[in-house]
This record gives sequence, C-alpha cells and structure tokens, in this order.
Amino acid sequence: MSSGTVARSAWNDRFRKPSAELLISEISKSLHSAAEVARGQLLGIEGASEEVSWQGVPWRWSVLFRHESIAGRAWAYLVPQPHQPLLVIPLTAEGVAALPMRKLLKPVRDAITHAKQVDGIRWAQWEIQSKAQVETLVKLAKIQLETAGASVAVTAG
Repeated sequence: MSSGTVARSAWNDRFRKPSAELLISEISKSLHSAAEVARGQLLGIEGASEEVSWQGVPWRWSVLFRHESIAGRAWAYLVPQPHQPLLVIPLTAEGVAALPMRKLLKPVRDAITHAKQVDGIRWAQWEIQSKAQVETLVKLAKIQLETAGASVAVTAG
C-alpha cells in the first residue's frame, strides 16, 4: 500500500540545499536545454561564479551569478522553477541607459520597462522559453556587467 507521499522537488525543499545541477535537472524537458544554455553562458564569462541560495518565496532555491568586479550582490539569477524557469537581471539606471532599447524585441523591452524597481534597481525577469531568447538576455547581462565596471567582451548579434 502506498503511503501517499509525494516526492518534494529540490527547488521547494528549504531544508536541504541542492546543487545547481540538481535544480537544473528538475526543469521540464522542453525548457531544460535553454536553462542549461543560460547557466553555461553566464558561468562562461570570465570572473563569474555561481552560488545556490535560498531566496524565499517565490524564488526559493535559485542560482545566483556573481562577478569578481561587483561586490555585495549578484548580477543575474536563474530561478529554476520546474515548469517555468526564470532569468532575472537586476538593472541599474546606468545599465538601462546603456541598453540598445530600440533594437530589443518588444517582450524584452517591456520586461525592462515594467520591472519592479527597488532602491534604484529594476528587477527585470523573463520566463525562459528558448536558447535564442537566452542568448539575447545573456548579452543584456554582459552590458550590465560592463556598466558596473567589469571588463567583459560583448559581441553583437
């Protein structure tokens, strides 16, 4: 007879710190590869590191990306919700001013424009949908890093 218990997602289990690999592995198959691309490209930036941290509800366990040139805060967050992963890029006013807003796709631009603002930071977030979308968002994250003083090569495209 079954006990009726349901396995709890690592993303939801506040009391057991998961690895980034485990969190990514629990993302639905249709979005898994795009989330892997996001993580790989963000970690591929020289000086970048990742940290899994409990962020409370609704982000729960998230992968925070830090850079050696930015003290005290993460410059990107991967929120690995199993059925709706998010990529979050906190943007300063300088970071927003440096973006080529007119060249951005409307959904990307709208997320920045309508992002919640806390203490001068716009918390722009996007549901991860495709590898192409992720590549665009990683370019935005790189521009944000450059405006914060990091030396990052940003390629057009």
